[in-house]
Amino acid sequence: MSEQNPAELAAKFVNYTSKHIFLTGKAGTGKTTFLRNLIELTHKKAVIAAPTGIAAINAAGVTIHSLFQLPFGTYLPKAPAADGDHYNQQYNTPKSIVRHLNMTSSKRKVLIDMELLIIDEVSMLRADLLDAIDMVLRYIRRNNTASFGGVQVLFIGDLHQLPPVVKSSEWNLMGQFYNSAYFFDALALQNNPPIYIELEKIYRQADQLFINLLNNLRNNEVTAEDVALLDKYYKADFKPTVNDKYITLTTHNNKADTLNKERLEELKASSYLYTAKIENDFSEYAYPAEHILELKRGAQVMFIKNDPTGEQRFFNGKIAIVTELRTDMIEVQAEGTNEKIILEKYTWKNIKYSTDKVTGEITEELAGTFTQYPLKLAWAITVHKSQGLTFDKAIIDIGSAFAPGQIYVALSRLRSLDGLILTSKISGSGIRQDQNVSFFSKTKESQLSLDQQIVTESDAFLRSYLLQCFDLTPLDNYVYEHVHSYTKDINKSAKQKHVKWAGQLLKDLTEVKGNANKFLSQIQRMYAVDTPEGRKALLERTIAAENYFNPIVVGFSKRIFERMELVKLDKQVTAYLTELLEMEALFYDQYKKIRKATGMLNSTINGTEFTKKDVTALMSQAERAATMAKVFAVPGKLDFTAKKGKAIKSKTAAPKVEKEPKIDTKEVSLEMLKAGKTLAEIASERKMVIGTIEGHLAFYVAKHEVSAKDIIGKKKLDKILKAIQDLKTLQMNPIREHLGRDYTFGEIKIGVAAHLAEGE
Repeated sequence: MSEQNPAELAAKFVNYTSKHIFLTGKAGTGKTTFLRNLIELTHKKAVIAAPTGIAAINAAGVTIHSLFQLPFGTYLPKAPAADGDHYNQQYNTPKSIVRHLNMTSSKRKVLIDMELLIIDEVSMLRADLLDAIDMVLRYIRRNNTASFGGVQVLFIGDLHQLPPVVKSSEWNLMGQFYNSAYFFDALALQNNPPIYIELEKIYRQADQLFINLLNNLRNNEVTAEDVALLDKYYKADFKPTVNDKYITLTTHNNKADTLNKERLEELKASSYLYTAKIENDFSEYAYPAEHILELKRGAQVMFIKNDPTGEQRFFNGKIAIVTELRTDMIEVQAEGTNEKIILEKYTWKNIKYSTDKVTGEITEELAGTFTQYPLKLAWAITVHKSQGLTFDKAIIDIGSAFAPGQIYVALSRLRSLDGLILTSKISGSGIRQDQNVSFFSKTKESQLSLDQQIVTESDAFLRSYLLQCFDLTPLDNYVYEHVHSYTKDINKSAKQKHVKWAGQLLKDLTEVKGNANKFLSQIQRMYAVDTPEGRKALLERTIAAENYFNPIVVGFSKRIFERMELVKLDKQVTAYLTELLEMEALFYDQYKKIRKATGMLNSTINGTEFTKKDVTALMSQAERAATMAKVFAVPGKLDFTAKKGKAIKSKTAAPKVEKEPKIDTKEVSLEMLKAGKTLAEIASERKMVIGTIEGHLAFYVAKHEVSAKDIIGKKKLDKILKAIQDLKTLQMNPIREHLGRDYTFGEIKIGVAAHLAEGE
C-alpha cells in the first residue's frame, strides 16, 4: 500500500517513469477528472484513445481503430493451428494488418512522436485489440524490443463495469492464445504488467451501507445480508407517477427507446423537433446526442453534459421536466429546484491528432463538430449508456439476462439506496463478477510498495532519458540513410545536385556524435554517484553539455533551412523539400530533448514538479515560427499549409507574371483602407465578405505596410498576440477557441501576420 494520494502517485508514475499504469477506481471516484488534469499538466507528448466512438468523444480523444488504422474483427498474434475451429471465420494477423496499413505521413509522425498513450474506458478493451496496438507501434516506430514500441501506456477504467464484447465464434479463435478477453491478458503485458493504482475516495455516494454493498458486489463477496437488503427495494409492478421523476435502467436499447416513445406519446402537448448541426467529419456512430431530438412540454429529460457556464445549475445525468418550447428555445426545470433554465446548445468536438510543424508537439486539430441541446428523453436509458451518470431515483429493470458488472454499474449510478426500485429479484449467485477480473484485482495486493517503486523507477527513467537525449546515433543513422538516397544521375534529378552538401552534413554530424558518445560515458559514471553533491555535479556537467551541443544542433537546422531556400529555386522539388523538412524536424527534436533533459534534471534535484508549462518556457518559438513561415511561402510552387509536414502541389498556384492583372486585388483593398473606409464599407463596395478583405490586409501587415492596430484596434490585437504567446501556436482554430466568438478568423489572421512581422 502507499501512503501517498493515489491520484498524485499515478501522476508521478506517468511523468517520471516509463512504466505502464492501470488507474482504476469505483464509480464516482474521479477518474475523468484525473484524466483532464493530467492532460493539462504532463510534459509528455500524449494521445487519448478509447474503444468506441462515444467513449472517445467523451474523453476528448479518438477511437483506437482510427488512430492505429486497425480493421474491425479478431486479431491473432499468429495464424491459428491448422486443425483449429476457424474455417470460414475472419481474423487479422500481423502480416495482414501490415500489408493493408496505408497510413499518412502525418499519422505516422504522431505515432512516432507519441510518448504517452492514454486508453480510457479500458473495461471494454479486448486483449487482442491491445496486442494489435502493440504490433503497429513496434512496426511504425521501428522498435521491436520494447512493448508498444517504447510508448508508455496509461489504462483508465473500472473493470467491474461493462466487459469487452466477444462473440462465441470469435472466442473459438481467441481462446487459442488468450486466458480471457480482458486487456490485462494481452500478450504485450505479460512481461511488462502495469502498475495497479486505485482511486478510493468516493464522491458520488455518502451512505456507508450503500458503499459497503457496492464494494461487496465488486469483490465477489455478496452476503445473505446484501441480498436481503436488495429485496427491500423489490417492487415488481411499480409504476411511477409523472411527478416521481424516476429513470428506468434496462439492458437493451429497443426496450429503453420503446418506453421513452410510449411516455412521450402519452403527453397531449405538441411535438417540437430539434435537429443537430453537424459540421465536417463527425461519424454517426459517435453521435453523443440525438440527431433529431423530439420533445413535448412536460417531457422528462436528462442533461447529458455538466453546466458549461460553471454555475452548476445542472450536471450530467440530472433529471428535469420540459416547461416551455419554441422552435429556437428549450426551457426546463431541474428536479429539486424551482429555477427554470433556458438551455443553450452544446458543441461536441471530434478531434484528430497531428504534429505541429513549428513546435514539434502533438496537437489536437478540430475535425468536426456536433451541436445539439444537451438533453435526451429520460424515462428510460440502457445500463451501458448510463456509465458516468448520476441519478437520485432509478428503476432497475435488468431481469436475469445481464453481463457480469451490469448490476454493479446500474446500482452505482445512484446517490443512495433511497432512490432505488428493483422490478426483478436478484439472487446472490446472479450478481457475481467475472473471476478473471477478481484474479487480476489481487495483483494490487501482491505488487511491491508503490512508494518504493516510484523512487526506483523515476531514478531509472531520468538516467535513461539523459542518455537518450544526448545520444545522436539515431539522428546520425537517419542522415546516413538520407545521404545514400542520392542515387540518380545529376542530369535526371534536381535532388542530385545537392549530394555534396548532404555528404558534408553527415561528415560534420558524425564528428559531433563522437563527442556526444564521450559525454554519454560521463553520464554513466557520474550517475553512479548517488549523493546530493554527485547530482549537483551531474547537473552542472549537463548544463555545460547543453551549452556545447545545442548551438551545434541549431547550426545544423539553419544549414538545412538555407539549403531549402536554394532548392525552392528549382522545379519539381516537392518530394525533396519534404525530405529536408522531415530531417530538420529531427534535428529540432534533438535540440528540444536536450533542453528538456536539463530542465527535468534540475527539477528533480530541486524537488519541484516538471510540467507542460515548463517545457513550453524552455522553448523560444518566435524565431522558428518566422523561419517556418518563410519556408512554407513558396508562391506558385508549393503550399505546405494544407497538410502539416507534407508539401503538396498548390491548387491556387500563382499565375505567370505576364498573365497577372495590372492591379492586384489586395492593393485595391489596401488603397480603400488608406482612403479612410472601414472594413464593412470596403467589403460592401467590393461585394466581398469582410473575411476576404481582412485576408487582403493581413498580407500587408506581414510586410509592415499597414498597422494591425489600425485595422482591428489595439485591444483585440494585444489579446490575439497574447493568445499566440500563451498557446505557442499560430493555428487559427485553437486561438479562436481560446479567445471566443467575438474574434473572427480574419481578425486572428491579421494578428498572426502582426506576430510574424514582429519576428522578422
